[in-house]
Amino acid sequence: MKAADVKVQINERIIRALGEGKIPWLKPWTENGPRNLFSGRAYTGLNRLILGLIPHPLPFWATYRQYLAAGLQVRRGEHGYGIIYAGRTVKTDTVTDENGEETESKKQIRFLKAFVVFNIAQTDYQEKGYKLPDVKDNQQVLGCDAVILGYTGREKITVCAGDRAAYSPATDAITCPAIGRFRTSEHYYATMFHECIHSTGPRMNRFKRTDPVCFGSDTYGREELVAEIGSAYLAALTGIDSSAVIRNQAAYLQNWAAAIKADADLVMYAAGRAEKAADFMIGAPAPVPACAAGGAAA
Repeated sequence: MKAADVKVQINERIIRALGEGKIPWLKPWTENGPRNLFSGRAYTGLNRLILGLIPHPLPFWATYRQYLAAGLQVRRGEHGYGIIYAGRTVKTDTVTDENGEETESKKQIRFLKAFVVFNIAQTDYQEKGYKLPDVKDNQQVLGCDAVILGYTGREKITVCAGDRAAYSPATDAITCPAIGRFRTSEHYYATMFHECIHSTGPRMNRFKRTDPVCFGSDTYGREELVAEIGSAYLAALTGIDSSAVIRNQAAYLQNWAAAIKADADLVMYAAGRAEKAADFMIGAPAPVPACAAGGAAA
């Protein structure tokens, strides 16, 4: 299977979920994340998002060959799910000048590789008596204020009250109405998480502080989805229900479906960067991936 075909399938699944009234980037962060059965490594970014959409009760995945090597068999008629590994390789070119001297130049080349994985529930593991690893309950141990204040204090980001929520790259400042002006505290924290994720943009080279990140700009659509997914991730880590804070849900879902149709790489770009941005905020070390893909912005 080609990586381009997998990207098309993934986008179709996400657009289908949006059409069914589901917000696909909320669910994957709220339960045990999908991981490879044999290595134990978590799938990250886009792969975590897309595998989290699939309604299997167990989070364990592997390729057909991995199951076969372990003495397990995927059941006849079961269909696998395409995921993408986004990697880099270094190409070295040798150039000979007029004096016969050779110099080497190295260039990083990005590549995508497709894999097909199956959930453990699609195999004969029960009949074979295969013992699964323990599935631990998620522990929500982070406080919302601790995440926000810890990050903005560390990065020296100005936070001030105002009539709208926005991050200004030019001044490196977050503006947000006071918590008492929100319908619920969940609405406030989800909004602050969204703007904090925006503020990681210039810190993680998604955009420069001089770039216009406003409605209609080239950066806007991608950056908004990064902030949406990152906010959902932080909501899961802190235990707040981010699904309750989506306003005008029908229009919201419709708009994202249209955006994803227009930009085939949008979700792949956003999911990986959102997870990295949230981890950067909480100071988490970068994960080792298992077939990983990873004006004012409001």
